[in-house]
Amino acid sequence: MSNNNQPTKTGFWSKVDLKAFIPGIICLVLVVAAGIIFPVSFNNALTSLVNWLMDHFKWFYILCATGLVALFVFLLCSKAGNIRLGGKNAKPSLKTSTWFALSMTSTIAVGICFYGVSGPVSIFMNPPEFLGIEGGTREAIIPALKYCFLHYAFPPFFLMVGFAFMIAVMKYNGKRSLRLSDTLYPLIGDRVNGVAGTVVNSLQIISLVVCGTNMGLAAIQLNAGIGTVTGMAHTPNYEFIIIIGYTLLTVLFACSGVHKLMGTLSNVNAVCYFLILLFVLFVGPTNRLINLGLTSVSDFIMDFLPMLTFGDPIYETGWQTSNTMFYYSWNIAPALLHALFYMTISYGRTLKEFILVNCILPAFVTMGWYTLFGGTAMFGILDGSGLWETIQEFGSGISTFAFLDTLPLGSIMKWVFLVVAVMTFLTFSDGVAFSFPMLMVKDSAVDASYTKVPRALNVGVSLFMGALTFMLLYVGGYDALNSVMVALAFPAAILMVLVMFSFIKFLRHRDKYDVTYQEELAAEEKPAEAACECVTAAAPED
Repeated sequence: MSNNNQPTKTGFWSKVDLKAFIPGIICLVLVVAAGIIFPVSFNNALTSLVNWLMDHFKWFYILCATGLVALFVFLLCSKAGNIRLGGKNAKPSLKTSTWFALSMTSTIAVGICFYGVSGPVSIFMNPPEFLGIEGGTREAIIPALKYCFLHYAFPPFFLMVGFAFMIAVMKYNGKRSLRLSDTLYPLIGDRVNGVAGTVVNSLQIISLVVCGTNMGLAAIQLNAGIGTVTGMAHTPNYEFIIIIGYTLLTVLFACSGVHKLMGTLSNVNAVCYFLILLFVLFVGPTNRLINLGLTSVSDFIMDFLPMLTFGDPIYETGWQTSNTMFYYSWNIAPALLHALFYMTISYGRTLKEFILVNCILPAFVTMGWYTLFGGTAMFGILDGSGLWETIQEFGSGISTFAFLDTLPLGSIMKWVFLVVAVMTFLTFSDGVAFSFPMLMVKDSAVDASYTKVPRALNVGVSLFMGALTFMLLYVGGYDALNSVMVALAFPAAILMVLVMFSFIKFLRHRDKYDVTYQEELAAEEKPAEAACECVTAAAPED
């Protein structure tokens, strides 16, 4: 006689959604194989495609970014922003501080860690031609920061969470699956389960190539950091060892979940970032940096809309295409990759809270980082620090370490930053390895952060990222798969626009698509019906 109280044992394949898993994996393998086996031809073809897209559809990227900014601003200022993910009685399982730390360190920290110095310095030395400003002069400092804010803060964070936002709404309120295709349910209904849905979900799985490029940046920077903090005369060749260690730690943290090691690591990493910010503020030209921050942020706010929608139609210098549009692409494509992670940690939060914690607060932290690091670096170059020459000689990977060398206690802070960089890149990879496999499982918990994903999927994604990084750096194909990410941004931008329309339809017809709202309405009707019955029963007979 069987014991019904014992849990049913289920195998790996019974938990995996093969319809989402197999087509996407096949497409991913084909793309990666093409990039590695035929790196030159593949890269040339993609470069031609990207150039053609920019020549003919640059306006579409601008409309996508502008539309998402407008939608999020509307939600911040309207009652619709009070909609709670999971219904009005949903309670978050993560503290707000941990939620913010996970959101910030698992995504943005990769950008500010690698480009926090090289980004503003590069624009400072080579400002856009259409501004008519000479590079390396005082006049170039404010514009350099403003364009860093545009490329790394607003609207990148809006673009980064666009897909996650709608997945969270449809999962927690619409009671749909975690598949990206279900974000389009209000638009196309049950066709999300057909060919269209398969294409959308495959597109999301292909976005895993983003990990190869980002982890490649991690290996390059950590390798350069080890060389500079240990005083080596030349850059070492430790990338292989770094990738192995990086991959093993990713497996460990991803399998622990956001409620354990991942959350702890993110909290420690966030505290370290704020301590480093305070260090640079106090050892740098403090008064100048504060005034620089106030001036550049206020100028950026005043010029935000013109900068956001600028397409360089008159001068056609090409700078805006290779810079601003490139960074839009670099945020739209990873938005596919990070969607499930942002969604996973947002249960029980209102839409306003979602935007504030995942977009507004990280964007201002980023602006502060670029002001302090970039501002101090640019002031130093004006004073003859030689930082720009070092970056040109050794590459962007060494820029932050070279910058810290110009500050008091820099030799100590380089070690601190190296540790922070390790944590930073690890929080990025473990966030992906933890959440991305959820796309390929059949069932998920009410609060997705508690979803039981087969460990084999977490380990498999971690090993794939490590192997891909190794192949890109040692076999070749880095530029080719980097171009894949930029090319991927165009269909992703089309999908994001459709998702925005789908969300608008969701808001207009909540009684049809929001299951939690239907439950709330039903709960309100029952007391009213009961009251009517009492009144009827108490009424005297004629």
